[in-house]
Amino acid sequence: MEQTGSFRAAVPLSILTAVLGQCITSGSAMPARLLLLQGFPMALGIGLLSSCLMPAEGEEGLRSETGIRPQLLCLLLSVWFGAELWETLWQAQQVCREQFSSMAVLGVLPLLLWAGWQLKPDVFSRSAGVLWWALALAGLACVGSLHGQLHWENLFPAAEPTGNLRFPLYAESIAWPLLFGKRGCTGRRCFQLPFLTLAGLFGFALGQELLFGSGRPLPGDELLRAGTLGRVSRLDAAFLLVWLAAALLRGCFLVRVLRELLCRPEEQEKGVPE
Repeated sequence: MEQTGSFRAAVPLSILTAVLGQCITSGSAMPARLLLLQGFPMALGIGLLSSCLMPAEGEEGLRSETGIRPQLLCLLLSVWFGAELWETLWQAQQVCREQFSSMAVLGVLPLLLWAGWQLKPDVFSRSAGVLWWALALAGLACVGSLHGQLHWENLFPAAEPTGNLRFPLYAESIAWPLLFGKRGCTGRRCFQLPFLTLAGLFGFALGQELLFGSGRPLPGDELLRAGTLGRVSRLDAAFLLVWLAAALLRGCFLVRVLRELLCRPEEQEKGVPE
């Protein structure tokens, strides 16, 4: 059986990419303070559940079990991961069409599916490491470009903020420890994944509230488009290009997970050499 521990760097990047995609394409009108108050206990509950699903020391993940129940559960999880793959590709195509007037995602889709099915886990780990740095630099540039436009008084509105948070639950947060056990992710890492989701949602909500005020359901690309750095404008294009690269990597990663789910370990072929 192939070792999946090398997927560890790709799992948190996959979740962060999904969160950023949701923020960029849809946005939220929930105030940052209320989001944090409601989201923290939700993230805590999901993190504890994910940690409880981690097999005990010496036990294998669900994929190593035999019988009808594990196979049926793997099939259901395949549907969940397939839905995540569809949503990621749809978000990437939406960003390409609206921001760059391009249908590039459809053009690279066959290559993406082939690469996700064939590449070894180590490739995803190394690629995720590079994209983590790229996202961090692009994020810092966007934050710096908004300096001087933020209105801190927006954090203290006259009316008490209200609303109900719909906390997104991604397949990696729950299914990963159940499928691969300690070979795929440690208990501490699985516990931290929902808080990464909360951090992404809170960051975008805080930026929108400081810039536009609370109660305005604007998509996240409006926040990115507002930044300027000296004579350089449209820094959002650089951030969106980095996010698109991360979204394509997430697509490949989800295809690889589907291969792990649908093919028995003894049936899996070797991937492309590193």
